[in-house]
Amino acid sequence: MKQSAVFAALALAVVVTAAVLLPGATVAAVATRPAKYTYQEDASSDFIRSVGTFSVTVYKLAHGFNMYYTSTSQCWSVASGEGYEYWMVLTAKNGGVYGRYVSIVWGIPGSESRTWKLLSFSSTD
Repeated sequence: MKQSAVFAALALAVVVTAAVLLPGATVAAVATRPAKYTYQEDASSDFIRSVGTFSVTVYKLAHGFNMYYTSTSQCWSVASGEGYEYWMVLTAKNGGVYGRYVSIVWGIPGSESRTWKLLSFSSTD
């Protein structure tokens, strides 16, 4: 599937997910991956960058922050239902200050009709 189609699907999901994301849907952020995430993703791939951008954008829209994705340093995944969960450590710029965050995103790679979900997003600081 073309990267533009994946990005379009993620962009559409941003609007849907932002409307239902609960502010309390976070877990304690740690930079050591939980044991259930067994497959190491290529953190520099276009797909993982898109997932990271999705994560930051949904969090930004749900909480009204001036935050922008910059990079992903780690990404691990595990099959979950019909899709996958992605556990990632990413860097984002929030109001001019760079911070490190742990995010968990669920989605179906290559899907255009399914909703991607931000399961958690927390600062490691």
